[in-house]
Amino acid sequence: MVDLPDYARVVRTLSAGEYAYVALLPRAIESPAIPRIASPSTPIGPLLDSARVRIEPGDGYIWVDDEAPAIVLIEHYYQNGNPLDLYLDLLHELTHLRQLGEGHGLWDESLPYVDRPTEIEGYAVAVEEGLRLGMTRDEIVRHLSNPWMTRADVRRILRNVDRFLGNGRPELL
Repeated sequence: MVDLPDYARVVRTLSAGEYAYVALLPRAIESPAIPRIASPSTPIGPLLDSARVRIEPGDGYIWVDDEAPAIVLIEHYYQNGNPLDLYLDLLHELTHLRQLGEGHGLWDESLPYVDRPTEIEGYAVAVEEGLRLGMTRDEIVRHLSNPWMTRADVRRILRNVDRFLGNGRPELL
């Protein structure tokens, strides 16, 4: 298990409700993953200032409500989820908020989930940060595995993330 640096520690004492992203990750700006999320048209400062997280009861984990726009974080996952997974998922979803603000559709049903450019980028942010923090390949696979993805889907998203990141590092597969 990776020991999380202070900037990656999620505040887990909030009750259901809507909060600024930085209420959950107060030191997010210090994360080395943040420059990967920013873009020339969306500097990270304004994105972090405007990003919202809604903690609510229900089933599931975390996703973006593109109408709000806000990250929806299910209370049970927020309170009980693996701390590293929660941190990486918050980075992934912040990437989606940036994409949404730039006019990208997050729910393009014309492509399989694991082939959507928005998902590939979101997973790339999480995978790159996980590797930087010392996650093993098996830990990355566990992080990516979820109820709506088959083993073949996980292999495909890993290949897509490898292609996205490019940069000459060893492949995850």
